[in-house]
Amino acid sequence: QWQAMPTTIDDRDVQLLQGSNPGELPVNFYFDEQTGLLVRMLRWSRTTVGTVPTQIDYSDYREVAGAGVRMPFRVTVRWTNGQNAIELTDVRPNAVVDAARFARPAPFKAKN
Repeated sequence: QWQAMPTTIDDRDVQLLQGSNPGELPVNFYFDEQTGLLVRMLRWSRTTVGTVPTQIDYSDYREVAGAGVRMPFRVTVRWTNGQNAIELTDVRPNAVVDAARFARPAPFKAKN
């Protein structure tokens, strides 16, 4: 099931789209009213200590390599006891990756 409603994030008008399945926790998607881009996702997980939220914020959208696709170059993931910030400097769609990068690394050798 899906529900939509207007709301605001940081003084920006956004459209909240909430989806849920029977017996499951909902997930919220927040889309910027002006650009239509996803600015936040909020989901919940059941744990032994209760329901725990995870919030992911997306920003600094840029067009990627003239492909006509905009990607967020900044992603911040927040959860109950922590936060990670991811900042991209370059995104190259369909870039050729040297197969050697996927080679098995040398076995670990402990220092004496």
